[in-house]
Amino acid sequence: MELKFDPANPSYEYISKEDQANAALDILEKAKVVGVDIESTGLDPYTSTLLLVQIGTEDKSYIFDARALDLKNFTRFKEYLESPKVLKIFHNGKFDYKHIKIHVGAAPTNLYDTMLAEVILNAGLGRGYYSLKDLTKKYTGMDLKKDVRETFEGVTNKTKINVEQLQYSALDTLILFPIFDQQLVKIKNENLLNVAKLEFAATRAVGEMELTGIYIDEKKWRDIMVHLSERRNALAKEFQEAIRPYYSNNMIDLFGNHADTINMNSQQQLMDLFNNKLNLNLPSTGDALLALHNEPIVKLLRNYRGYEKLLSAFGDSLLSKINPVTKRLHPEFNQLGTATGRFSCNNPNLQQIPRNSEEAPFRTCFNPEAGHKLVTADYSSFEMRILAELSGDAKMIKALNDGLDIHSYTASLMFNVPYSDDFKKKYPSYRQIAKPIGFGLMYGMGSMGLAARIENETGTPVSREQGEDYMNRYFASYPSVKDYLNKTAKKAVRDGFSTTPLGRKRWYDKPLKDDPDFRKKESRIEREAKNHPIQGTNADAVKYALIFLNDRMKKEGIHGGLTLTVHDEIVSEIRDDEAEYWAKVQSEEMVRAAQLFIKKVKIQSDPFVGDVWEH
Repeated sequence: MELKFDPANPSYEYISKEDQANAALDILEKAKVVGVDIESTGLDPYTSTLLLVQIGTEDKSYIFDARALDLKNFTRFKEYLESPKVLKIFHNGKFDYKHIKIHVGAAPTNLYDTMLAEVILNAGLGRGYYSLKDLTKKYTGMDLKKDVRETFEGVTNKTKINVEQLQYSALDTLILFPIFDQQLVKIKNENLLNVAKLEFAATRAVGEMELTGIYIDEKKWRDIMVHLSERRNALAKEFQEAIRPYYSNNMIDLFGNHADTINMNSQQQLMDLFNNKLNLNLPSTGDALLALHNEPIVKLLRNYRGYEKLLSAFGDSLLSKINPVTKRLHPEFNQLGTATGRFSCNNPNLQQIPRNSEEAPFRTCFNPEAGHKLVTADYSSFEMRILAELSGDAKMIKALNDGLDIHSYTASLMFNVPYSDDFKKKYPSYRQIAKPIGFGLMYGMGSMGLAARIENETGTPVSREQGEDYMNRYFASYPSVKDYLNKTAKKAVRDGFSTTPLGRKRWYDKPLKDDPDFRKKESRIEREAKNHPIQGTNADAVKYALIFLNDRMKKEGIHGGLTLTVHDEIVSEIRDDEAEYWAKVQSEEMVRAAQLFIKKVKIQSDPFVGDVWEH
């Protein structure tokens, strides 16, 4: 394609004085669309220095030296970045947003993000992240050299920015236009404009959330780790004692203690134990397979692994992420971390922090700063409500709208016993069976998977035939759910994609009829397609809620900020005297966001105000 700039000699203006800046803004303010990028000494906005802010038109880039210009007090510059009249193209805009917010004091609006756009266009088939180099090659055929980027790391306030660095910086805004032009055509052709607008607007809220971060009590966290380590070691010892009778060579160490009989982390040694000693005939030692066996030694290994997983996931590696400036954790929330549109989280991954338990009360370690409270709210039975809405099942809708315990009500239908407020006490085993089925079917589970899940939760062996019987009972209770899931699966196989009510698409790689794994691959598409509209609508609602909350927080001057989101849960940190009021607002705005998609089913979001992350 024909470019409006020369890649070898891009046109730019280096700006280090206010009169130059004003002259550049005279030109930029007339443009309807600009490209924006920044250069800094590092990735963390709190510990790095902002060096340059580049704002470009299609054929020229204006490079503002953030060291020479007092951008925090340059009102016109800040107002320009915050102007809703100008569309600003970014690549990975959340990164630039955070640096601009901290170092310039401006919150850019009306964003377009080429990276997010590409993920939206390739959900299910592509990746969750695309570099600017990747997109430049794809849309222009040009190789974008990124080696110069590393030279900014050592720049100080006294360092002179050289021509090579300036050309590199200019190119990063100019190249955004040909990518934007072609992406926008694709987005419109695929009817993804509403999805793109949601993601671009959410970038601001997510950027603010990452900047706020959350405080963690290090001492309390370490105390929990010590306890978990002791429990893990005790289970390891118990396991070794349990398997010792199966081995003839039991070694004694220098202190007269029995040495470990096998290495508990060795797949080969565990396979020998399970297949040659215990005769379990296992193809591997994966947890899903181990869960199918009630053998005491298997249970010991699974319990040991549970503690080992907690220790490896939540040990010192998480505490090492505490920011040296803010003394808080600032996790990265990837807006399109999954193909369904759901967030993923890393550095550290707070989405994997389990609910508080007596042994591992991890969430009690997350606290507000002095004079503040944490406000936590989630959606009650949200994915079940989405399923009821999408399937239109009259019985499920009525049960949810009447405030019944949906799992107890489902069990009453499946096993033909009367529903009552104390059903959970009267028929706990029935409810234990109904609950995993409801969730499992939303993930496209078959009879075998459901049998394993029920057995895992109830502790009672369940055959594949029983799993199939339970599944049939569930579908007989909610016939519209069965019809909806089957139609959704078949449509995805036919079309090659599935959609949410908003229009978010997930594409599938359709297998050829002569593929030996045709049915296996087709079944996978069916499973993923059943889940996508449900989980994707969950994600869409949460993102709208974050936008509504962030906007209202700014509009009302609330003292605090969004701190994190986990699936269908949102947490804010709010000043003491405003926390109770904000709890109502947070609940209201979350309900308002969900009602954009869910019209027939009542939405419930109950807030919790406290000194720990709990709900």
